[in-house]
Amino acid sequence: MTTDIDVNARKEVVKTYFRRVNARNHTVFDLFTDDVQMFFPKFGLAHGKISLVKFAEIMTNYLEHIEHDVEKFNYIVSGNSVVVEGTERGVTRQGIQWPDGLISQGRFCSVFEFDGTLIRRMHIYVDPDFTSADQDRIRVFQGEKTNIDETRTIVKQYFDRIQSGAEPEAIAALFSEDVDWHIPGNVDLVPWIGRRKGRVGVADFIRELREQDQPIQFEIHAIVVEGEKAVALGEFASRLKKTGNIIESEFAFEFTIQDGLIVRYRLFEDSFAVSKAALG
Repeated sequence: MTTDIDVNARKEVVKTYFRRVNARNHTVFDLFTDDVQMFFPKFGLAHGKISLVKFAEIMTNYLEHIEHDVEKFNYIVSGNSVVVEGTERGVTRQGIQWPDGLISQGRFCSVFEFDGTLIRRMHIYVDPDFTSADQDRIRVFQGEKTNIDETRTIVKQYFDRIQSGAEPEAIAALFSEDVDWHIPGNVDLVPWIGRRKGRVGVADFIRELREQDQPIQFEIHAIVVEGEKAVALGEFASRLKKTGNIIESEFAFEFTIQDGLIVRYRLFEDSFAVSKAALG
């Protein structure tokens, strides 16, 4: 049976924990059992005081300062557990103050389970994106389209239009007028590669490629997307119409998408094999 004295003593331990965290007082570890279990999002589930030390080091390296509003906590007590709802604020090592009061609110909930007056389990539930840096997830929960979604959609549209034989202008419409386009290689032997300018340049490339090259195989193995950037990996085989020689090569396409348009384009292939096939 938990008495009022036990409840008050444990609530005081919880307050002491947060005050010592605010002060970065290393005696905070004295409040825990040796086999303590802890959880923190992105850190995961861990056991033992050594895990607490590791977690504290990570937070210290990330945060210049953290402060919990101890006197404004809400408590729920049940059996050996004390649940705390509260707010916190701080400054990162990069000098960014949080919360921003818009998306980041500095709200958290922590569950403490006790063995006597020592904490044997501490689970912290909080958004570790203190500074609202994870814009993709924010867009998801604001009901907006993410960079990743947009990037993947544009890249898929590019390959769909290429493989379906769409008009060169329809393919070029996916690109910015200021696109940074480059396919490295020997432009003397393979004049349709190299650099192109604007949508007209992209459309001209598509026409010249189709005039010179007959596709045999084109297979995409993976498309990796990170924000506005994407890389497509695969392999192709084609026949140069002028020489009849077959080119076989793995490839990597590199895309950068901004405001729904491709602003950077690179194609990396076996340029030596392409040049060799062009020689006849």
